[in-house]
Amino acid sequence: MRNLGFLLALLVIAGLLLVQRNDGPSSRRMKATETYLVFDIRPFGDIPYMAFIHHIDRQRALARTATQGYDEPCKRKKTIDGYEVNEQLPTDQCVHMEPAKVWRGEWVSQYEHTVFCPAEAEQTECPIPNDRIWLSGAIGGEIGNRYLVSFVGRKTKYPGGYGHFGLYQSEIIVDRMISLELLSAIE
Repeated sequence: MRNLGFLLALLVIAGLLLVQRNDGPSSRRMKATETYLVFDIRPFGDIPYMAFIHHIDRQRALARTATQGYDEPCKRKKTIDGYEVNEQLPTDQCVHMEPAKVWRGEWVSQYEHTVFCPAEAEQTECPIPNDRIWLSGAIGGEIGNRYLVSFVGRKTKYPGGYGHFGLYQSEIIVDRMISLELLSAIE
């Protein structure tokens, strides 16, 4: 309840600061019909704040604004050989995951692009542009090929921005490969 009060106070303050902002001669009054971003409440990478396991990551996701710097969720400071570095937590240690199950479908493996299309989706083409699943931990395939795969894996519980540049709706982590059959090379 306290966090909700804090969040509402931040929203009000951010709104007042933007409305009262005056940058000199170049500033102008807002029209009632104009829309301005008052406070960017979208969590980091479009992953909902409740998806994060640790409270500090949920707070970091909510604290992000469009104009200010922020600490990224799931980054931890670590000292290696006397140097402080940021370490990214693995997805399954960062966000809530669904229970493991057997998955079957098509896997497209490319450089900086690995997409999985579940067989039950009954799509005619893989990948589907707006329903992309990043596949992590697949073993045995080579970049530049399409495969028919079967594996045991866990999917992220909440949709958001996963994988390379956060371009995927969800992520599945392969715990154990069952089968891998080459379908074709990608041209």
